[in-house]
Amino acid sequence: MQLSSWFQAMPLTLTVAGLLYLPGIMIVLAAGRRKCNEVLALAPVSAVALAGVDGIVLYPMHIRWNWASYLASAIVLAALCGLARTWMAKRGTKDKSGNRAQSRSAFAIQKPESDDKGFLRSACKSLPAASGIILAAGTIAGRLIEAVPSPEQVTQNYDSVFHENIVARIAMTGQASSLHALPPVRDVYPIAFQQFAALGNEIFSQTSTSSSVTCTWLIFAALVWPISMLYMVRSLVGPLPATDFLAPALSAATAGFPFLLLDWGTLYSMFASQVLLPVFLGLVWRYCRGSMRGERESWTRLAWMAVSVLAISVCHFRVMMTALLLAFPEILVWFIGTCSRLRQHNRAAFRATAAGFVAAIAAVAIAGVAIFRKMYLSGASRPIADHLNGGPAQPTESIGSATLRYFLGQPINSSNQRLPVFWPIAIALIAAVAIIVIEHKPQGLTLLSSFLLLGFVFVSCAGSHADWAKVVTALWYKDQRRLFAAWPIAGIALISWAISAATRWLRLRNSLAVPQGGRGLERAGTVGARSQRRTAVTVAAVTLIGLLSCLVNPQMRAMQSAVSRTYAFADNYADSPMLSSDEYLLLKRLDRHVGPSEEVVSDPWNGSGFMLAVGHRTPYYAHLSSMWDYDHEYLARHFDRVDSDPQVCRILKNNDLKWYVDMGGPYVKNDPQHQVFEGLRPVLGAMHPVDRQGRAMLYRITACGL
Repeated sequence: MQLSSWFQAMPLTLTVAGLLYLPGIMIVLAAGRRKCNEVLALAPVSAVALAGVDGIVLYPMHIRWNWASYLASAIVLAALCGLARTWMAKRGTKDKSGNRAQSRSAFAIQKPESDDKGFLRSACKSLPAASGIILAAGTIAGRLIEAVPSPEQVTQNYDSVFHENIVARIAMTGQASSLHALPPVRDVYPIAFQQFAALGNEIFSQTSTSSSVTCTWLIFAALVWPISMLYMVRSLVGPLPATDFLAPALSAATAGFPFLLLDWGTLYSMFASQVLLPVFLGLVWRYCRGSMRGERESWTRLAWMAVSVLAISVCHFRVMMTALLLAFPEILVWFIGTCSRLRQHNRAAFRATAAGFVAAIAAVAIAGVAIFRKMYLSGASRPIADHLNGGPAQPTESIGSATLRYFLGQPINSSNQRLPVFWPIAIALIAAVAIIVIEHKPQGLTLLSSFLLLGFVFVSCAGSHADWAKVVTALWYKDQRRLFAAWPIAGIALISWAISAATRWLRLRNSLAVPQGGRGLERAGTVGARSQRRTAVTVAAVTLIGLLSCLVNPQMRAMQSAVSRTYAFADNYADSPMLSSDEYLLLKRLDRHVGPSEEVVSDPWNGSGFMLAVGHRTPYYAHLSSMWDYDHEYLARHFDRVDSDPQVCRILKNNDLKWYVDMGGPYVKNDPQHQVFEGLRPVLGAMHPVDRQGRAMLYRITACGL
């Protein structure tokens, strides 16, 4: 039995992509959206939101969540959107002349922009964006395939056991509620990403859960992420060829993302939310700036904004904290501008709005201070000092060093080693900051404020362990990587805005260089030739930057190496990292001996925690740590007395436990959380071997009359 190849996983990958995009596209089109970039950006947002809600709703109804129920829900939702759009269109009000006006509802169809020069010109306009997306997708897929020879390999870390077992549980039981994620280990946990991996695992039942997870990650990283970035940048600067190409291209090669959270964690759920975050920010910027311009359809973006908030939340609600952090400057400027206009037109409404806003802020502040004081400041001691002290929360450098690293876009890997600075992007960011400061326009300064606000919280994580830093960063578990994952969003937004500003300046300069009248015709030709040369140079420079960033990037090469180490199997007969190839292959064929309803006793710290994900058989200990009940804890501490302890025999018989897997020692030595499992070891004479792969052994328990 060998591991599958990427070529063998291609049908699975395409199926997951279809399940993510096709139902979402159907819903978005039914809701009246027509622009290609908007449809492709909103489709996964709609699909993820639907899947998350669908799993929660079907659980108490005892209906199995699978591909059939998911597609049925998508069809019903699309039909409801179509009916609502039709009803709202018919409900359009009449103008003064008696003619029926077009509805401005959230479901109104967007008419495609007319183009007199036809399809060819439209295709040329889309070429930069399509090229950037293809380059990004190819770069991400190529680096992942090079780093991970087989999609069956697992990320060898603590969190992966939890995530992959959730996927296996959804595929086996059809229970996909975020309120009952993986009992008894954890109930409430957002699992929308895992739901799509489970769909692929259900359809291709012969493939391993790890293949489904890796292929689903690839779709989110190589397709959803660059398209989301393109949508966000177009929301900022409009369809500009340079930014249409660079935004998706740079998204595959900036600050270690999208591989950063694959190496660290592994944080699949947070990664999926981070991938959808640019769509939310694009909708926020479109709504705020559209409403300030008095656009009648601005509130339609508010409806889609709510959908994007739901999608992000069912992937991982903590990412909404990052979303609010980045959106706060824009929302504040919008609120001040709205209040200013309201004050001019209706002072009474302005006073009521201002009073309500101040009261709401005061109530939230008072409640927050009270809760914080009760939790952390009561008594003579300072309990906050006893919180947020784990490995991810520890500072890695001084405040000055963290600040410099933030401005250079320099990530660290899971071993806290700095990756190389990619100077083209670092210089581009510094130049962008200078251009925005010189231009001094509110929109650019708002983006810069978002970048600096994110930087402040990041530096507080990475550069200090003081109490104030814990207060500032508690919503992100004081984990600098969760914040640094948003660097590409804020950084590429700044670079794109600077490119837009430079483009506007060049156009203005060209227009001023052409004198009026007949004498200016010759000068106009000269200016036009210079403009064409500048355009050619710009296209060449943008293409070169994009290609260098994706193909010749030492930072991403180092990130790829870190991912390769995270996925690498342990040497056979070694305890660390979790799984060796021998152990993986033994788990994969457990179904030859262990029945589907039987559970297996094992020490989850030796890699057998992946049993449900790899072998589709249920381990008695579903995770590396939990609030174990009496039977679980007693058996873990005293299993080595199976041939003499009647209490151990009682637990084995009551739970019908007949199988034991031995895969060596724990992957982390002397960890306090592992102490409860010290009694889990083979007992000669109390069991006999049934299957073996290297040192990995499957035993049938014969003691206690089993």
